Amino acid sequence: MTSIADEIICYAECVNNSDLLPLITLLVVASLLLFAFYLKTKTPIQRVSSFAGAQTSMLGAIAATFSTMECGRMLTIEVYLAYVLISTGIMLFLQGSYYRILIRHHNAKPISDIVDWADDFVNALSEDSQVYYFDLAIPKAFASGKAIFISIGMLEIFDEQELKAVLAHEAWHLRHNNKTPILRQLSLMTFTKFRPGQELELMADRFAEEIVGKGALESARAKLV
Repeated sequence: MTSIADEIICYAECVNNSDLLPLITLLVVASLLLFAFYLKTKTPIQRVSSFAGAQTSMLGAIAATFSTMECGRMLTIEVYLAYVLISTGIMLFLQGSYYRILIRHHNAKPISDIVDWADDFVNALSEDSQVYYFDLAIPKAFASGKAIFISIGMLEIFDEQELKAVLAHEAWHLRHNNKTPILRQLSLMTFTKFRPGQELELMADRFAEEIVGKGALESARAKLV
């Protein structure tokens, strides 16, 4: 196994002499252009799409670079592949099971015990989803897996339309919960910070507006300030 210094030299020499150099260059340039577009555009869906595209292009450049290596076993490649496998395994585990851990952690109970319409409302927006409540005085709501969690504090101070706005917002996240972890995983694999969080929240807000109206959403937001 070569030293890190030797591996850096190998990367430079192998890439420079490889037939894949034009492809690697194209992928890097595409990634930079997409990231620049992400910084410039203001439309949430375009920001998320361009950020994902930039990450995917960079991942392609990394894979193409690794394929040009002719130096035998390389520590950097082995460490990177181990990092990708471990982080991907954790992501897949959390995506399918983390909400069950949250149910136990918060001692959450089915909201149908105290609110009879919430499950039907959410399931109309995101199939096979469940709503839980947990004991917290602070108004708080979040989604994980196929579950939405609402605090007692939120149930006490929000009226029905405001709760529907919150549930619709969180239901949007449930509908897209397969995509968001992938974006985060791409960020880990390309060593870039996951940035489109604000855009995802804006898209969830717009979905909630379509379902219950802007007034209910703004009223709910005002109570969270």
